[in-house]
Amino acid sequence: MLSVIAFGEALIDMRSTTVDDGQPAFVQQPGGAPANVAVGVARLGGDAWFVGQVGHDMFGDAIQLAMQSAGVRTDHLLRTGAGMTPLAFVSLDPTGERHFAFYRDRTADLLYPGAQFPVDRLSDQTIFHACSNTLTETGIRQTTLDLLSQARAAGCVTSFDVNYRENLWAAGDDPHSSIREAMLAADIIKLSYEEWHEFCNQPESDIPALLAGGARLVVITNGAEAVRAYWAGGNLSITPVQAEVRDTTAAGDAFVAGLLHCLATRLASGVDLEQLLNAQQLRPMLQFASACGAFTVGRYGAFDALPTVEDITPLAI
Repeated sequence: MLSVIAFGEALIDMRSTTVDDGQPAFVQQPGGAPANVAVGVARLGGDAWFVGQVGHDMFGDAIQLAMQSAGVRTDHLLRTGAGMTPLAFVSLDPTGERHFAFYRDRTADLLYPGAQFPVDRLSDQTIFHACSNTLTETGIRQTTLDLLSQARAAGCVTSFDVNYRENLWAAGDDPHSSIREAMLAADIIKLSYEEWHEFCNQPESDIPALLAGGARLVVITNGAEAVRAYWAGGNLSITPVQAEVRDTTAAGDAFVAGLLHCLATRLASGVDLEQLLNAQQLRPMLQFASACGAFTVGRYGAFDALPTVEDITPLAI
């Protein structure tokens, strides 16, 4: 079985809710974009590893237990006393769209020691996945970019989800060059529609530049609107699975997990990624990924909302 290694932050989402007297309260739920992808792949039955660092605190304990309960391999989840596990306070508007307030000053994820990364896990039997939240500070930024390059050199299929959170970037720090560099180190790039317009100078004409620069598949999601996919030989769009929206927190991560799980399953059979880059092969994979996202938005939380194959089967038909 092909493995998916997700690198980056794991955190606790403190989801806003109300109690009987109308006062605000917060529900503790584990999450973090790459951690969600690892849990998503594992819950779908895939071989998922998470590599990152959390604190020696009750939140780190909760994340490690939740990952292990979901079937994620945590052999390389580091613990440190030098920084706390990061927190994200999450509020939901009436449409289920989330808004974040991050507590992430010198937290454990940002202090991850790059020299501890298990490079022996990188091979042509691995998909390596990362996001932009580990590009926000100098040390962890370089680690992330180096790992993307090392993974590609080792024969991994590399995956990058832009997953842009503006309030994680310091005032005056331009995210564009770092995120662009990471995109050019990835075989698979996933962007939201808004990110596509933010990080591609001329969105439609910039797709060929990304493909010429090293990307092999670019996928753009847009909520309930069409999902678009581009590769060197063509493009396609699908109508996403529709759903009642309660909480969009992990929707994009669920989509990525579904897509990477499908790719890992097919690559494990001995085919090359290039053989999968056509409409006939990609359409059902994107439909499955869309069903994963649709299931997730109907539930609260991140890890807690991610589907199993049994949850998805009726939606993906």
